[in-house]
Amino acid sequence: MGKLSSALKEKCPRCDKGDLYTNKSYFPFSRKTYEMKKYCPNCGLKYEKELGYFYGSMFVSYALNIALFVTSILVYIFLFKENYSWIYFGVGYVLLTFLLTGFIFRLSRSLWITVLTKYEPETKDLKNLEALQHEPNIGK
Repeated sequence: MGKLSSALKEKCPRCDKGDLYTNKSYFPFSRKTYEMKKYCPNCGLKYEKELGYFYGSMFVSYALNIALFVTSILVYIFLFKENYSWIYFGVGYVLLTFLLTGFIFRLSRSLWITVLTKYEPETKDLKNLEALQHEPNIGK
Protein backbone atom coordinates (compact mmCIF):
# COMPACT_ATOMS: atom_id res chain seq x y z
CA MET A 1 0.00 0.00 0.00
CA GLY A 2 3.05 2.30 0.37
CA LYS A 3 3.46 3.36 -3.26
CA LEU A 4 -0.27 3.58 -3.84
CA SER A 5 -0.78 5.69 -0.74
CA SER A 6 1.95 8.12 -1.81
CA ALA A 7 0.24 8.44 -5.21
CA LEU A 8 -3.15 9.05 -3.60
CA LYS A 9 -1.68 11.60 -1.17
CA GLU A 10 0.17 13.25 -4.09
CA LYS A 11 3.53 12.94 -2.35
CA CYS A 12 6.99 12.41 -3.77
CA PRO A 13 7.28 8.76 -4.88
CA ARG A 14 10.92 8.52 -3.76
CA CYS A 15 10.73 9.86 -0.19
CA ASP A 16 6.94 10.02 0.43
CA LYS A 17 7.36 13.44 2.11
CA GLY A 18 7.45 16.28 -0.44
CA ASP A 19 4.31 17.45 -2.22
CA LEU A 20 3.97 17.04 -5.99
CA TYR A 21 1.74 20.08 -6.47
CA THR A 22 2.01 23.69 -5.38
CA ASN A 23 -1.65 23.90 -4.34
CA LYS A 24 -4.08 21.51 -2.63
CA SER A 25 -7.10 22.65 -4.68
CA TYR A 26 -8.87 20.43 -7.23
CA PHE A 27 -11.04 23.29 -8.51
CA PRO A 28 -11.12 22.91 -12.34
CA PHE A 29 -11.16 26.66 -13.11
CA SER A 30 -7.96 27.48 -11.22
CA ARG A 31 -4.64 27.38 -13.06
CA LYS A 32 -2.92 26.63 -9.75
CA THR A 33 -4.71 23.26 -9.66
CA TYR A 34 -2.43 22.04 -12.44
CA GLU A 35 0.88 23.60 -11.25
CA MET A 36 3.37 20.92 -10.38
CA LYS A 37 6.57 21.49 -8.47
CA LYS A 38 9.86 21.10 -10.28
CA TYR A 39 11.71 19.25 -7.50
CA CYS A 40 10.79 17.46 -4.30
CA PRO A 41 11.56 19.90 -1.47
CA ASN A 42 12.67 17.00 0.75
CA CYS A 43 14.87 14.75 -1.42
CA GLY A 44 15.46 16.86 -4.55
CA LEU A 45 13.91 14.41 -7.03
CA LYS A 46 13.22 16.13 -10.34
CA TYR A 47 9.62 15.26 -11.15
CA GLU A 48 9.61 15.84 -14.92
CA LYS A 49 12.63 13.86 -16.09
CA GLU A 50 12.45 15.02 -19.70
CA LEU A 51 10.18 16.94 -22.03
CA GLY A 52 6.99 14.94 -22.53
CA TYR A 53 7.58 12.75 -19.48
CA PHE A 54 3.94 12.94 -18.45
CA TYR A 55 2.43 12.08 -21.85
CA GLY A 56 2.00 8.53 -20.57
CA SER A 57 -0.22 9.82 -17.79
CA MET A 58 -2.82 10.55 -20.48
CA PHE A 59 -3.37 6.79 -20.74
CA VAL A 60 -3.86 6.60 -16.98
CA SER A 61 -6.30 9.51 -17.22
CA TYR A 62 -8.15 7.72 -20.00
CA ALA A 63 -8.44 4.57 -17.86
CA LEU A 64 -9.72 6.61 -14.91
CA ASN A 65 -12.32 8.25 -17.16
CA ILE A 66 -13.45 4.87 -18.48
CA ALA A 67 -13.82 3.62 -14.89
CA LEU A 68 -15.83 6.74 -14.04
CA PHE A 69 -18.07 6.23 -17.07
CA VAL A 70 -18.70 2.55 -16.33
CA THR A 71 -19.47 3.33 -12.70
CA SER A 72 -21.79 6.18 -13.70
CA ILE A 73 -23.66 4.12 -16.28
CA LEU A 74 -24.16 1.25 -13.82
CA VAL A 75 -25.48 3.64 -11.16
CA TYR A 76 -27.83 5.15 -13.73
CA ILE A 77 -29.08 1.79 -14.99
CA PHE A 78 -29.69 0.28 -11.57
CA LEU A 79 -30.93 3.33 -9.66
CA PHE A 80 -32.26 6.03 -11.98
CA LYS A 81 -33.27 4.52 -15.33
CA GLU A 82 -36.90 4.07 -14.35
CA ASN A 83 -37.38 7.71 -13.31
CA TYR A 84 -35.04 9.70 -15.59
CA SER A 85 -34.29 9.63 -19.31
CA TRP A 86 -30.81 9.09 -20.70
CA ILE A 87 -30.52 12.84 -21.39
CA TYR A 88 -30.33 13.49 -17.65
CA PHE A 89 -27.59 10.88 -17.43
CA GLY A 90 -25.65 12.52 -20.27
CA VAL A 91 -25.85 16.00 -18.78
CA GLY A 92 -25.03 14.69 -15.31
CA TYR A 93 -22.06 12.70 -16.58
CA VAL A 94 -20.62 15.67 -18.50
CA LEU A 95 -20.95 17.86 -15.39
CA LEU A 96 -19.38 15.18 -13.19
CA THR A 97 -16.48 14.74 -15.60
CA PHE A 98 -15.93 18.48 -15.77
CA LEU A 99 -15.96 18.86 -11.98
CA LEU A 100 -13.51 15.97 -11.56
CA THR A 101 -11.07 17.19 -14.23
CA GLY A 102 -8.56 18.57 -11.71
CA PHE A 103 -8.73 15.45 -9.56
CA ILE A 104 -8.30 13.06 -12.51
CA PHE A 105 -5.45 15.12 -13.99
CA ARG A 106 -3.53 15.21 -10.71
CA LEU A 107 -4.20 11.57 -9.82
CA SER A 108 -3.11 10.31 -13.24
CA ARG A 109 0.19 12.24 -13.07
CA SER A 110 0.75 11.10 -9.51
CA LEU A 111 0.13 7.46 -10.42
CA TRP A 112 2.38 7.75 -13.49
CA ILE A 113 5.38 9.14 -11.63
CA THR A 114 4.87 6.75 -8.72
CA VAL A 115 4.95 3.69 -10.97
CA LEU A 116 8.13 4.89 -12.71
CA THR A 117 10.10 5.95 -9.60
CA LYS A 118 11.80 3.68 -7.09
CA TYR A 119 11.14 4.25 -3.38
CA GLU A 120 14.50 5.31 -1.88
CA PRO A 121 13.86 7.67 1.05
CA GLU A 122 17.54 7.91 1.99
CA THR A 123 18.62 9.22 -1.45
CA LYS A 124 19.08 12.98 -1.84
CA ASP A 125 19.88 14.99 -4.98
CA LEU A 126 22.02 17.70 -3.43
CA LYS A 127 22.42 19.56 -6.72
CA ASN A 128 18.63 19.91 -7.09
CA LEU A 129 18.18 20.83 -3.43
CA GLU A 130 20.77 23.57 -3.86
CA ALA A 131 19.01 24.81 -7.01
CA LEU A 132 15.81 25.16 -4.97
CA GLN A 133 17.47 27.84 -2.89
CA HIS A 134 18.06 30.02 -5.97
CA GLU A 135 14.99 29.44 -8.16
CA PRO A 136 11.25 28.98 -7.67
CA ASN A 137 10.02 25.42 -7.35
CA ILE A 138 7.40 25.62 -10.12
CA GLY A 139 7.41 24.36 -13.67
CA LYS A 140 9.68 22.33 -15.82
